[in-house]
Amino acid sequence: MKQTSNGVKFFVTLFIITSFIFVGGSAIAQDQQVALPSAGLTPESSFYFIDRFGEALREFFTFNPDGKARLQITFAAERVAEIKVILETKGVQAPGLEVAQSRLQAHLANAATIVTEQKAKGKDVSQLAKELNDEFGSSKTALRQSFKAKERALETQEKDLKAKIREARIAGDAAQVEALVKQLGEVKAQKDLLELREKEQEEALEREEEKIEREMDKKEDAQKAIKEAEEEKQEVLDEAAEEGVDVPAEAFEKFDRLLTQAKELFAKENYVGAKQLAKQAEKSLEKVEEAIEDLEEAKEKEEELKEEQEEKEREAKEEQEEKIKEEAEKEAERLEKEREKAEEDARKAEERLREAGNEDED
Repeated sequence: MKQTSNGVKFFVTLFIITSFIFVGGSAIAQDQQVALPSAGLTPESSFYFIDRFGEALREFFTFNPDGKARLQITFAAERVAEIKVILETKGVQAPGLEVAQSRLQAHLANAATIVTEQKAKGKDVSQLAKELNDEFGSSKTALRQSFKAKERALETQEKDLKAKIREARIAGDAAQVEALVKQLGEVKAQKDLLELREKEQEEALEREEEKIEREMDKKEDAQKAIKEAEEEKQEVLDEAAEEGVDVPAEAFEKFDRLLTQAKELFAKENYVGAKQLAKQAEKSLEKVEEAIEDLEEAKEKEEELKEEQEEKEREAKEEQEEKIKEEAEKEAERLEKEREKAEEDARKAEERLREAGNEDED
């Protein structure tokens, strides 16, 4: 029995060590990559259960409620890293993406539940809530960037396919056009699905974040809302710059007005009102982003039409040159025939002339 007990202890110890290699190693990677830890195994792997079991062990051996809450935020960061890897390597239609997204929401919900339960027991959780919120903030930013990066990649594919379709049409390759149009449809479907997944993810995370934020100090909560609004505006400007879109200052008129009002309320220590206005300001940016997207599509359409027009003009010029060439060739052929006929007539005339001379001698 003693040997059996020792064997069990050895197995458990070994598994704990193994789990920390797979899961704990991400903490080391986090020092090197501030935004995200190492993804490690992803839901696409058949060995993903090892990752989940390792996390379950870490939860089991974490007894302090604050530690459990922080562990959930650590796990949430790892799910974000998994989502990033899946989007880059497998795409938005990968089954593992939904698994990672679902687990991400669950981790944040677990952290929010721990905070709420601790407050119900009479504990001051404002500092814990702030730490959890701050720690998840970088992961949330990285998550948004991952979706944006995938969106840009799909947009590049879309542009490339449209260019190839035009080339195939010019070449008169109907089969190639049909195949490329099918690929283009698939890319557009992926873009729509990506947008849907991003929106659903954002809404779900915001619900859980709100639960944690409610337990934060009102002043810090308002500061965070104002900071996030400012960061979101900068992201909109950066993305527009990447696409070569110049956003006029008046596009942010509503945002600037709301954020100014939020800062004024903050200065008057009306932190609840300041947060509400900051959130409204951030929400107003959605219309700016939609307008930028519409402008990008319009410019892209304009460019496509310009290219098509230039191509038609080139074709028309080539056809005109070909027509002139054909007419010139026909004229040359006509002149050649007339020349040959003139030579034949001259030869016959010379013969008649010689014959006429012979007749005179007779």
